[in-house]
Amino acid sequence: MKFKFSLKDKEVSMEADVEKLVEKGMDQKEARPDRKTRYQIKQEEKRKNAELKHKQKMQEIYICIGILAVIIVICLVMAIFFE
Repeated sequence: MKFKFSLKDKEVSMEADVEKLVEKGMDQKEARPDRKTRYQIKQEEKRKNAELKHKQKMQEIYICIGILAVIIVICLVMAIFFE
C-alpha cells in the first residue's frame, strides 16, 4: 500500500494492492481455528457423556454375561459329577 501526499500540488493519492491484501486476510483466517459457540461446546460434551455412559453400560452387560456363563458352567459340572 502506497500513500502519497503533496502539499505543493494539493494532491493525495493512495495505491493499494487489493489482491495481496485479500490473500493476506484469507491466509490469516485459515491459520486460526474455527471458534465454537457455547451451544456447540455443550452439545459435544453431551455427546461425549452419552458415549461414555453407553460404553460403561456395555461393559456392565459383558461382565454380567461372563458371570452368568461361569455359573452355567459350574452348574453343568456339578450336574455331571453329582448324578
